[in-house]
Amino acid sequence: MSWGPNSFTLRGAAVAALLAAAATSAAANVLVVRSSGPSARSYPAGRSLPDNARITLRPSDTLVVLTSAGTRTFRGPGTFSPGTAGRAGTRIVAAADGRRARVGAVRNAGIVPRGPTIWHVDITQGGTFCLASASNVMLWRPDASVPVTLTVTPPGGSPRNVQWPAGQTTLAWPSAVPIVNGGAYTFRQPGVAVPTQITLRTLQSAPADLSAVAQALIDNGCQDQLDLLIETQPEAGS
Repeated sequence: MSWGPNSFTLRGAAVAALLAAAATSAAANVLVVRSSGPSARSYPAGRSLPDNARITLRPSDTLVVLTSAGTRTFRGPGTFSPGTAGRAGTRIVAAADGRRARVGAVRNAGIVPRGPTIWHVDITQGGTFCLASASNVMLWRPDASVPVTLTVTPPGGSPRNVQWPAGQTTLAWPSAVPIVNGGAYTFRQPGVAVPTQITLRTLQSAPADLSAVAQALIDNGCQDQLDLLIETQPEAGS
């Protein structure tokens, strides 16, 4: 499988192939991707549940699970089953265009600037970021109105300057800067007082479907990417 610009072949026919595999796989389980409230400890993110599980929620509980058809959101109090149509609550954040959102091409409805894919490294957002591959990593910035000199400092290394032309929102990772799994990188831009610090995590293997992508993001603490993945999935039938 080819791993194009940091987006495990999530373009064209490859996008369709990935989504078809996710949609048609006979998933016996669903994955908890978000939980809050008194019962959150019982249903932590990353927990796999049978699709016929009985989920008992208390008042103020909210649980989001990822299925082969999208996400389902349950709000307590009550008892629910992911594989049964019924009271599913109200979706937390709707997909921007009402269709199945792609991991590789995310729409945003203009609320918060987002990169072309969840795998583009947003140099304005700090935290932990998962890479699908250490090859062909792409940087992204929300404002490309002016050219900038981006200074990238790797862990234990010397700063490297990279020229980022105006009108260009994406930029290939500088070849002179090695990618270290677990390494913390600093990104500085002129006129920005506080630099961005990002810790990179490289996935050990290619996720086979959306559930595997979500699980990998949870396991590696890549919360911003997980949130984006959740927000751009359709709400499964309730």
